[in-house]
Amino acid sequence: MKNYAIVTGMIAVIITILLWTTIPHVAKAPSPVACTQEAKLCPDGSAVGRTGPNCEFAECPVPASGPISLGAVIGEKVSGLDVSITPLAVLQDSRCPIDVQCIQAGTVKLQARLVSGLGTTTQTFTLGQPITTEAETITLTDVLPPPKAGIQIKNSDYIFTFGIAKRTATIPASASGVRGTVLLGPTCPVQRIPPDPQCADKPYATNIAVYRAGVSTALTTGKSDATGAFSFSLPPGSYTLVISGATMSLPRCNDTNVTVQPNAYATADISCDTGIR
Repeated sequence: MKNYAIVTGMIAVIITILLWTTIPHVAKAPSPVACTQEAKLCPDGSAVGRTGPNCEFAECPVPASGPISLGAVIGEKVSGLDVSITPLAVLQDSRCPIDVQCIQAGTVKLQARLVSGLGTTTQTFTLGQPITTEAETITLTDVLPPPKAGIQIKNSDYIFTFGIAKRTATIPASASGVRGTVLLGPTCPVQRIPPDPQCADKPYATNIAVYRAGVSTALTTGKSDATGAFSFSLPPGSYTLVISGATMSLPRCNDTNVTVQPNAYATADISCDTGIR
């Protein structure tokens, strides 16, 4: 009888182990996280709350073209509308203290690192005065805290607000610009003397981008027509004409520099090499 009880017990243990290893177990669902009901005001006037397992504030919506407002302190990098700004140092704070009556209002000058389509530069922002890039207008719109008589504001206490807006990319009608023709050549494997009219360079219909000299962002784009002709209305200045989407494959088209004078159209023909020899 005693042996029977032992055997029965062993069988029960074995069955329990088999059931434990073969029956899938349902993991206990984690308890939901209760976030506080705080809200963060976004630059566009909307508000976002805390969310996620860490109860972090949700991202503010970013307008496609602005304008937006960004706040930053010394050494903090803030970004929006393809621009990044990092305040570096207060060069001047001559604002009138709020507890003093002044004849002149004064201003704030701030040195900041600016990253835009033009690259990375160090700029001096003056309160209320815009700085423009090829695509944006950036203004130091506000500086906190307001000054008080006899109290020196620490660099770590400053809060700077920047307004950023996209500039309109349209180019006004002008009495100046550039005209020309895009040509493909050679078109025959052997040059003949006298020249064969059938082997003359051929017009090329393609996309053209216009860049201001020294700027990596295209000012405007257009096309040459079936006759290879193109025309751009441009203000006076130096430009580079580039065949858009050109690669190392054929045809290879030369970048063409041109200077536009006031009240005149410059002529710039673009040559494209077919590779035929």
